[in-house]
Amino acid sequence: MKTGSKHSEETKRKMSEQRKGKKNVMYGKTRTHSEETKRKMSESHKGKPSGMKGKKSSEATKKLLSEQRKGKKNPMYGRKRINSKETRQKMSDASKVTIQHIVERYPFYSSIEEMRYNPLNKKEIQVHCKNHNCKNSKEQGGWFTPNGIQISERIRCLENQDGNDGSYFYCSQECKDDCVLYNLRSDPYEIKNDQVLYTDTEYKTWREEVFKRASYLCEYCGNKAEHAHHIKPKKLEPFFVLDPDYGIAVCEDCHYKKGHQDECSTWSLANKQCNK
Repeated sequence: MKTGSKHSEETKRKMSEQRKGKKNVMYGKTRTHSEETKRKMSESHKGKPSGMKGKKSSEATKKLLSEQRKGKKNPMYGRKRINSKETRQKMSDASKVTIQHIVERYPFYSSIEEMRYNPLNKKEIQVHCKNHNCKNSKEQGGWFTPNGIQISERIRCLENQDGNDGSYFYCSQECKDDCVLYNLRSDPYEIKNDQVLYTDTEYKTWREEVFKRASYLCEYCGNKAEHAHHIKPKKLEPFFVLDPDYGIAVCEDCHYKKGHQDECSTWSLANKQCNK
């Protein structure tokens, strides 16, 4: 017979006949439980509803259970309450987070995020929404009440060593989705190493202005100028790459002897060894 196959009606009938009366393997055998065991089991079940698993208790059963827990029958009878009214009040006060507590314990977070108490509910701490277009943002002069998780996560991201200045305050999911800083993984204004800082036309114009100011002579040795050198390294000061005041006219030799052999050389900058 295959596993999972169903018995036919004829097979079921034969199997039933084989278990009737003396044919039953348990016929004539004594029960496993002794009379003493059966008596104890009976006593332990007295007063308890029978066959009520998964069903609602009747009114009579509810009354019986209630009577069993009254007065001295209650297991807590005569015991003192664990927490007095005064203790419960102290525990309640201790669980409330105040602005003063946050300022004292998290000074860096407090210097970043502005807080106040809700004018309509002095127990609520309010903050600004990060989305500057929102009416609850600092730019719009608004406030909203964050939940405890929002506050604790913002504190963690600012105060802990593994924090990433994330978990900004948002008053709604719509504000999150509309904010450019939400889920931002890098600085949008960061200049990458392989990013083009200027076009060829812009560089030629800047180079010509540097040469004109130096009368086309090397500002170190007085020979004919052949290169325009950036005084401020481009990788450190990308915003000054097209400012003629930060360029110097140099000849071939002086360009590499004085411009690219010091501690701020291109090689040093590329290997992050510059200390300036």
